[in-house]
Amino acid sequence: MRKAINTSVGLFASCFEPPGPVLEVGSLYLEGYEAISDLRPYFRGREYIGCDLRQGLGVDRIEDAEGLSFERESFGTVLMFELLEHLQHPDRALSEAHRILREDGLLALSVPFDYRLHGFPTDYWRFTPSGIHTLLKQFPQKVVFALGPRGKPAFVFAVAAKGREDFERRRHEFEAQAHVTFRRSRRRGYVSAFKGFGRELGGLVLGRAQLGAAFFDPAQGGGLFPYREEEP
Repeated sequence: MRKAINTSVGLFASCFEPPGPVLEVGSLYLEGYEAISDLRPYFRGREYIGCDLRQGLGVDRIEDAEGLSFERESFGTVLMFELLEHLQHPDRALSEAHRILREDGLLALSVPFDYRLHGFPTDYWRFTPSGIHTLLKQFPQKVVFALGPRGKPAFVFAVAAKGREDFERRRHEFEAQAHVTFRRSRRRGYVSAFKGFGRELGGLVLGRAQLGAAFFDPAQGGGLFPYREEEP
């Protein structure tokens, strides 16, 4: 997990106040990433279950993301960070998340875009913001953003809901906070995005690279757009 993803989870928890119980699918802490992989402090006071395909630190029970054993509408929040690229059928995992979420529930996820091959059991996919927006078609409410160079972002982050009454208000707050946070702290958001990529780094130095938390807007014909304040 990148530090910027951990930061994004903190913004999600602060802006949306996700309800419990919380289920994290793909919760295993990889060696060397324990500190930034532990997301439980963002959800204090709520029951929190971590599940994965194998036992280890951060895992409370073994589960298959494409066929979860939990009852329908049994969770207030489902988390899937850096998981979907490792699944043969990511659409099934999202359908399972939809099934086990309450009507007021929230799904938060992230996927890498510009990242090396990695992970267990294998690495199948890379997703664009528009691809994630399409995969979340079961969820009528969603916000999708990408962080890093506009043309080759480091990762995509999304929040989705079935029908939460305050979603739009909280979405606006989340977008504003993401914009401010990653504009203020390039170290959090961009170092990993440019590591080893001289072309992008050169673009940044010359002022040619478009950086920041860019948001997917289907109403504008798709594509990524910088944060825009709402008209009064």
